[in-house]
Amino acid sequence: MKKLKIIITLIVNLTIAIAAHAEGMCKLGELTIFNCELPKSTSSLCQSTDRSALTYRNGVGGKIRFELSSNDNKSAPVFYFSNIPYSGGGEAHVRFSNQEYTYYLYDKTIKSDEGPTFSAGIVIYKKQDKISNLVCGNDASIHESAYQSITRETYHSIGAK
Repeated sequence: MKKLKIIITLIVNLTIAIAAHAEGMCKLGELTIFNCELPKSTSSLCQSTDRSALTYRNGVGGKIRFELSSNDNKSAPVFYFSNIPYSGGGEAHVRFSNQEYTYYLYDKTIKSDEGPTFSAGIVIYKKQDKISNLVCGNDASIHESAYQSITRETYHSIGAK
């Protein structure tokens, strides 16, 4: 009987540890809003559990190369959300800027004859020029909580793939 209790305790602890595992560059205690696996790095948008802060991180192997948080600027929103419905799909963006660069995290669903086509990635502008369209290598999407918790703005096309 004692061995059974030990086994059950180990299983419960393992289940809790797996459930608590952070996704991508998000830390324990953060909700993953967007997680994009790129060829040379991982980019994640994370939200604190109390929904008070959003943080974007990019890095490799858990090492952060770039981080931007709404905690760093309490006077104005840092992250903005927009979306547009399509017949049989839609597109959503989370936009933020750092110096002369503007980043758009996106997910997109397009209806086709073969069924819906999904894509997600990061479009980067330097001033007004699009300099990159990075496509996620995983099944990335913007989490539904972004639709309610991130400051809304008017949608405009970013030319995502």
